[in-house]
Amino acid sequence: MLHGVMDPQPGSFGFALFDGDRELVKTSCPMHGRDAAALPEFVEAQLAQINLKLSDVKRWTVGSGPGSFTFLRVVAALAAGWKFGNADITFRCVPGAVAVAAASGIKSGETAGVLYDGRNKEILYFEVVNRDGSFESTGVTAVLNAEQAKEFFAQNHPEKLCGFECEADAIRKILPEDLTLTVCVPELAALASNRAIEFNDDLNDLVYIRPAVF
Repeated sequence: MLHGVMDPQPGSFGFALFDGDRELVKTSCPMHGRDAAALPEFVEAQLAQINLKLSDVKRWTVGSGPGSFTFLRVVAALAAGWKFGNADITFRCVPGAVAVAAASGIKSGETAGVLYDGRNKEILYFEVVNRDGSFESTGVTAVLNAEQAKEFFAQNHPEKLCGFECEADAIRKILPEDLTLTVCVPELAALASNRAIEFNDDLNDLVYIRPAVF
């Protein structure tokens, strides 16, 4: 069955399409502010390149953050519109952080702390575990300034700390100097292969670590 993945990321939109385990499309485009209005045309154009229509893809995974609340809601609203127009389509939300953690190379049983620029001199922390190839949230999240980060990482020791290149400088200003940030390109296949979350058509299940600041 064809399975589409849409992932709102810091400054960009990731899209992939799978036929079972086989990757048919993997691409991304810069996305800022009003650029999101072009999302439907972008996805449809990617499908058209391999002679498919939106109605051909019945199963979709939406990256649910963390990230820009506005961007997350725009993508969720787009998916909800598609669902309204085609009852055969089914959706689920999977935290986009799992795609970053998967790209960090953690092994089964290991954890990765995915870090985001939280603005206001803070970072957002979202922890992911590799459970036999299914990358899933551990439920551990945090909002940390520089002092809080020292205390937090003295008690929490994930195998990897990872994040997006476009946010790396801001994250390193908050992260304790003795810790290493691994910059990753999200692996969207990890969103598609997540086994913990069912296709439940709940497009409101977005990751809100704290009230929106950007």
